[in-house]
Amino acid sequence: MHSKHESFYFNNALIMIAVISLVLLLEYFLTPFIPLTSLRTIIIILLALAVHFFLSTSLLEHYKEQEKNLKNLVDETLHELNTPISTIEANLKMLQNAHSDEKTLKRLARISQASKNLSHLYESIEHSIKNEIDTLEKETFELHSLVRDSIGKVVDIQGDIMIENSIPTIMISANKNGFERSIDNLLSNAIKYNKKKGFVKFYLQDKKLFIQDSGHGIDSKNLFIIFDKSYQENPTTLGFGIGLSIVKSYCDKEKIDIKIDTKKSIGTTIMMDLKNLIND
Repeated sequence: MHSKHESFYFNNALIMIAVISLVLLLEYFLTPFIPLTSLRTIIIILLALAVHFFLSTSLLEHYKEQEKNLKNLVDETLHELNTPISTIEANLKMLQNAHSDEKTLKRLARISQASKNLSHLYESIEHSIKNEIDTLEKETFELHSLVRDSIGKVVDIQGDIMIENSIPTIMISANKNGFERSIDNLLSNAIKYNKKKGFVKFYLQDKKLFIQDSGHGIDSKNLFIIFDKSYQENPTTLGFGIGLSIVKSYCDKEKIDIKIDTKKSIGTTIMMDLKNLIND
């Protein structure tokens, strides 16, 4: 996708060079025939603008057609990927209803969880692809419920960490998948870098969402690079260090101001300013 953008800028630069060259040639050939400088300048500018408009329009139409074809391909591919996931889930429910054996139900529960993980991965892939081609759609959703669902995903890994969701009922207008993905990443980090019997708290204040934890905190020297790809406060922790980079990218697109307040050995508080997203 980035190579297409680079190609567009390169071709546009070629158009500008061609127009400048045309201006210089017209100046050279028209001087003997049109001695009046002002008239000659007007003619040259009009011709140059006409040529630039024609070439730029042709180039833009070409890229619009490419973007349209890519979007159609993405939509069709994502639809085809979603079909087998839906089939698995539908048949799984039938099997669960048809069996009462505890051992079988446990196996089906593991398959169900794997199916949910696969579905979540599909949603993440869909978001990443659509994010690249700028086709993310906004929708209205309830913040407390979204955070509650994210908390439900980490039941198996939270251990003795207490998670508190005191966000009131409030509606948000944004790309839901991207917002959910951001909360998932922030919650996962808050658990991963927390202390034993620690806590994670979600609360809202002055249209700002706060995620506070009792973790180990972040070294102040790393605050300038914390949103860089592959950054990890603790390199020995499992993961690729791209979670915060994904969060920052989403926040930039949605015009969400995100800040981090951290104290070593005390904890970290993430603030997301939702004033542009909250439905009053």
